[in-house]
Amino acid sequence: MFPVLSTLLATLLVGTVLTFLSGKYARWTALLVSFAFLAEVGYLLMYFPGWPGLAGGVPQFADSESYAWIHLGWLQVNYTVGIDGISLVLIFLTAILQIATVVYSWEEQKKPAAWFGLLLLTCLGCVGVFVALDVLLFFLFWEAVLVPMFFIIGYWGGPRRRYAAIKFFVYTHVASIVMLVGLLALVFYSGATSFDYSSVFAAAPTLGVATQAFLFLSLFFGFGVKFPVVPFHTWLPDAHVEAPTGGSVLLAGLLLKLGGYGLIRWAVFVLPLGFHEVQPILFVIAFASIAWGSIVSLAQRDLKRLVAFSSINHMGIVLLAIALGSSLGLLAAVLLMFAHGVVSALLFMTAGSVHHTYGTRDIASIGGITPTTPTLSTMVMVGSLASLGLPWLISFPAEFTALLATWDGLAYWVLIPLGILVVTAAFYIWMMQRMLFGPPKGVPPTAHDLPWYETAGMGILAGAAILFGVLPFLLVNLITNSPIRGFAGL
Repeated sequence: MFPVLSTLLATLLVGTVLTFLSGKYARWTALLVSFAFLAEVGYLLMYFPGWPGLAGGVPQFADSESYAWIHLGWLQVNYTVGIDGISLVLIFLTAILQIATVVYSWEEQKKPAAWFGLLLLTCLGCVGVFVALDVLLFFLFWEAVLVPMFFIIGYWGGPRRRYAAIKFFVYTHVASIVMLVGLLALVFYSGATSFDYSSVFAAAPTLGVATQAFLFLSLFFGFGVKFPVVPFHTWLPDAHVEAPTGGSVLLAGLLLKLGGYGLIRWAVFVLPLGFHEVQPILFVIAFASIAWGSIVSLAQRDLKRLVAFSSINHMGIVLLAIALGSSLGLLAAVLLMFAHGVVSALLFMTAGSVHHTYGTRDIASIGGITPTTPTLSTMVMVGSLASLGLPWLISFPAEFTALLATWDGLAYWVLIPLGILVVTAAFYIWMMQRMLFGPPKGVPPTAHDLPWYETAGMGILAGAAILFGVLPFLLVNLITNSPIRGFAGL
């Protein structure tokens, strides 16, 4: 069988090295690599055979590959990769965001080879996380993502970039260590014969309920900081505000999704007894994140901080959907992660373009910008309306599915996220009313509409938000080709 997943990783790895070495041609190299990566993902989408199902009670994966890597006595580590519908959807999201970010950043002049190389390296790490089916391979890719993002924030960021970069690195690295200890304890205490996902999955049911619950909480801490959810969220606003636009796009669009994916793949599926034991804790944290993210967003004047805090709200809904423990909830969680990846990336791009054009992101300082920058205003509206859940845009089917799953699992508790959605609509409508409409305010005479590369980058994401809002079954059919079929509800 052709090693398509290894080819995917090799394309990004070789492309990243070539981009670092390309000097002034780095943007072209990055663009060609992004197109090649998108074409390979398109091949995976076209020929994805569907979820192979279970073998001996263990989930199987499509296009799987496994090669011996480190075999030293009890240490049995393999290079094992594979995909199902969940990971394929998130790899597709990575391909979309990579090409959109490269195009949007086309005129980056500050060390362009390093900039585009680090963008590709970040995407390589994310794809590695989504395909890795070995504990140590998963952790290596997980940690590899932190390094390029640290430099992206610390070198290309705003005035407090070093503080934000160090805070981001410390928070996420400490959480990663706790997660690693939990994964290793899972392997050793379960008696798994290797570090492969299939071996761990088969051995984990032998653990007692208390042990599973303890291991689940350790994994949840590592994944929850990356989400992030309350109370692990405090690094996120600083990182987003200080990060350059491309860094914010990948941070919100991809890195936050690693936490949700890891929680589903390595905790919910592997430790079902522990998951059910700690469900009440997950519900409390989810509701707190949903409420906190929306309410704090109402008080923001900085457009980037508003989008950053709204991400906490959306990730809270993802956690709620996961915590329901049903196939419908898990479907909603993956749909929400894809939707948030596209919409938050679009909104961070609009925030960057507002700053480039008007010299500020302060919502109260500018107004009536639509006649001057109609394309930018259109992108702001598409992103905002998608984020608040307007029908025919990508977030609507995802949020509707999440609310339906919540009603099935918690009945009238669904009124909490439903009520918070009204608050979410309020702060986005308030922002649009202040910035886009009314008499012009704070518009410099040199203000002009978007350059072609920013229009193209945002256009890719706006097109995806509309396409998958109108045709959500394209994603749903993929996601249901995964082990979520093993849960009740689909």
